[in-house]
Amino acid sequence: MKKWLKILLKTLGVIIAIIIIVLITSISHIDNTPYFETEYYKTSIKNINSELSSRKISEGKLKAGFAKTSITPKIVQGEQNPEKGEFNKIKLSGFGDGKYATGVHDTLYAKAIALDINGEIAVLVSADILIMPPEVADKVGFNLEKNTKLNRQQIFFGATHTHASLGNVLPSYVGKQFGGEYQPELIQWLTDKFTKLIEDAIADMKPAQIASGYIHVPNLVTNRIIGKTGRLNDKLTLLSVKQDSAKSAVVGIFAAHATTISSWNDKFSGDYPGYFQRALESKGFDMAMFYAGTVGSHTNKGGEGKKFERPKVIGEALADSAMVALKKMKYKKEVKFSRVASEIEIPMLQFLYIKDNLRLAPFLAQKLFPEVKKIYLQSLRLNNFIWITMPYELSGEYAIDLKNALALKGFNSAMTSFNGNGQHLGYIVPAKYYYFDAYEARLMGWYGPSMGDYLMELKFTLANGLAETKL
Repeated sequence: MKKWLKILLKTLGVIIAIIIIVLITSISHIDNTPYFETEYYKTSIKNINSELSSRKISEGKLKAGFAKTSITPKIVQGEQNPEKGEFNKIKLSGFGDGKYATGVHDTLYAKAIALDINGEIAVLVSADILIMPPEVADKVGFNLEKNTKLNRQQIFFGATHTHASLGNVLPSYVGKQFGGEYQPELIQWLTDKFTKLIEDAIADMKPAQIASGYIHVPNLVTNRIIGKTGRLNDKLTLLSVKQDSAKSAVVGIFAAHATTISSWNDKFSGDYPGYFQRALESKGFDMAMFYAGTVGSHTNKGGEGKKFERPKVIGEALADSAMVALKKMKYKKEVKFSRVASEIEIPMLQFLYIKDNLRLAPFLAQKLFPEVKKIYLQSLRLNNFIWITMPYELSGEYAIDLKNALALKGFNSAMTSFNGNGQHLGYIVPAKYYYFDAYEARLMGWYGPSMGDYLMELKFTLANGLAETKL
């Protein structure tokens, strides 16, 4: 055999060996370890039980304050001024191939309700934004700890999840794909806006009363994984607060994804949650808020018309349903209040589908995501209303079981996504869908087939403690 051929064969052998090594180290098998045998589960349960046992329960008369502020950037030519909210480019978030904003269809808002029961304070904050950026939540928490007696765990962040809002807020490859290049100046502007918003809500505190309720709205939501045959969380959950001599506010929580507006649009808009809020404010409420609920498997349905007509029809129909429930709700001045924020641990990343039992190796997957910091589940109880906030998109199918269990014990409940605490953990859908060829599980299921059951056990543990019963 000629010398050059031997060299070629050896070279090809080395290249093939390198390729094989790279493939072996770049791919990992799905981890099917039962979650209740893992250390992350044992640590998280221990943390939750510790926080529940040490929580403070406060009972007394309610004080409440409201505030809202525009978070609509101004798109300018020439020199930008981030301190005034003036930017050269803002990409509309959530479309992947979305467009840069050229103007405003309807104003984006951030809103807050501050609640005080005998000095124990919680602040509900939601905004017309795709996701509450974790960095904003952390910076706001730092500012409040420095300027007030509040800490980060007293702030219950959320988002309406409109896809026609601010991109450029998440670092990392994944953040860039969903919302464009990260802009730290935009993060700082939002931090300043949210900090002042919360301080204004606290400054507005007055004696108040509170009520909660719900209404089924099956005509506006559908299971987007398997359609009509899928289980459906169709409850519009409501929390209403009225100051004794001044203003009133209402919070709506619903499971339908805010995706009536798609990449045809190039203007800022709150999608159907924006129309929902404006409709309630036109019906006598001084301020209306919206939180995305268990959107991990649910989307909107109904509504006729093209482009912005459809979110208008859906949002206003949802507001009409809300008014039916609000008229039946009974307000109370005396409130039993407690809250729990517990740090949880998560399994290794199992991101990027390769084959049914194969995913990208965790050490490579981590390079595509923002740094994972502390991750909390936050929860509160206000009389017979229990609220759990989550840094992920929980399937409405999962929510049904916990909501029904609480209802049997006399509790109304809500579970909201995008609380901005730690990394966004993707879609949490039932294990039965994990190997199903669907976007929710295949692209957005990042932590293996047991993640949903694991997180639901944590939520049931929180609910048991707050409700002081066994569900």
